[in-house]
Amino acid sequence: MNLEELRNIVIGRIRSGVELLPSIIGQESVKEKILASVLAGHHILLEGPPGVGKTTLARNIAQLLPAIQSVKGCLFHCDPNEPACPKCKEQLAENKSLESEEVGGLSRFIRIQGSPDLCAEDLLGDIDPAMAFKYGPQDYRAFTPGKLLKGNRGIVFFDELNRVQEKLQNALLQVLEEHIATIGPYDVDYQADFIMIATMNPKEHAGVEELSDVLLDRFDVVKMDYPETLENEKTIIQLRSRSVDGIEMPGDVFDNIVNLVRATRREPWSLEVEQGASVRASIALYEKTMAGALLRKKKVCDMDDMRSMVFSSLAGRVKPSAESKYFENPVDLIDDLVRDVTGEY
Repeated sequence: MNLEELRNIVIGRIRSGVELLPSIIGQESVKEKILASVLAGHHILLEGPPGVGKTTLARNIAQLLPAIQSVKGCLFHCDPNEPACPKCKEQLAENKSLESEEVGGLSRFIRIQGSPDLCAEDLLGDIDPAMAFKYGPQDYRAFTPGKLLKGNRGIVFFDELNRVQEKLQNALLQVLEEHIATIGPYDVDYQADFIMIATMNPKEHAGVEELSDVLLDRFDVVKMDYPETLENEKTIIQLRSRSVDGIEMPGDVFDNIVNLVRATRREPWSLEVEQGASVRASIALYEKTMAGALLRKKKVCDMDDMRSMVFSSLAGRVKPSAESKYFENPVDLIDDLVRDVTGEY
């Protein structure tokens, strides 16, 4: 990746007053910190609950990447003038022409989903049995790159980094610090020049691993949270939801939908649930309320439509905490939440 070109694009848009991350509503402090890290060429670790726009933000950064010339068909996105992978280097050494193609930013956006089952071969690469049979297992042509190497000259988005085991975290250290990966069996260094944008769930979540100090030292940590205001959340819903043609959503019903979900994130209801519901819950309830009105052959949604859809929209997203009086009665939790927020008893 030509970091200098990315820096120039970001600086140019800032100076011209163009919004750099238009899909992220609000979160001005977060955007400022992230853009500062991008300008500095640092890796970024976004910490926050699910559903606050971390993936959307990472894709927005990838869209800022300038188009590049890459060796056609090269999985490492080699620069035709300075190839990095053994295959392209060999072709150049043999005076073979390297055909190039233009590759856009989103084509160099590589996503890795963190999980306990992820292994080093997923990240760095593995041997292709067919090619190993043809060339031998020690020949570099038998090596198939993993996602870290395919992210060369781009953005690697590592979702839920703290769900991978500590031993796998160690596999990231060299590529994050030196921008190369040493593949032992081939005695070859592969270029891994990218910016990583990783996400991390809050430590209290089930199934998360502690990130080592040496790994955290490779990142700038930026905390994200739920939308700051009711209006911001409503704007996000309108931008990302599937509306139903011919169905009107009155303002009071819309406000109740958003207030209902936002209430799960603050006391007293936040004390009753494991975690507050995200904007995905707001979007789900908004869409199903409109769909419910359509099924009832209405043209305008009302509170009955919302109430009929609230349990199916929130039941999987709002779970009573172990200390909650609703632990054995999630239906009562949602019923009482609706009554409290709407004032209807």
